[in-house]
Amino acid sequence: MENEQQTTTIIDLQKAFLTAALEKNDFFIAENLHPEFIFTSPRAVVLDKEKFINNFVLNPDIKFEIFQLSEEKVVIINHTAILHCLVQVKPVDKADFWERVTFTLVKEDGKWLILVMHATFIPE
Repeated sequence: MENEQQTTTIIDLQKAFLTAALEKNDFFIAENLHPEFIFTSPRAVVLDKEKFINNFVLNPDIKFEIFQLSEEKVVIINHTAILHCLVQVKPVDKADFWERVTFTLVKEDGKWLILVMHATFIPE
C-alpha cells in the first residue's frame, strides 16, 4: 500500500514538474531538483541544475504548449525511485513529438527530489 501511495506521489510530482516547466515556474523546478541534478536531452546535451533552469526552463526562446505524461512505470527501491514514461512534447508553433523519459528520484528528508532526467526521441 505504501508503494502505491509513493508511486502516485512520484507521478503527481512529475506532472507538476512538467506543468511548472510549461509555466516557466523556476521556483517550483528548483525546489524539486536535487542539487546534483543532471539532465541529458534527446540531442545528448547535458545540463546541471543551474543550466537546466536558466538555459531551458527560463529561456524565453523555448516555449511549449504540451508536456503530457503517459505509460508511467515506477520502480521504488528504498530511497530511490525510477519513473520511466512517454512524454508528448508540443513546442509553440511546431509539430508535436514523443520522447521516452526516465526520471531518477531520491528521497531526502521525506521529500522526493529529481536527481537525473534523461530524454530520448522516439522516431516517427
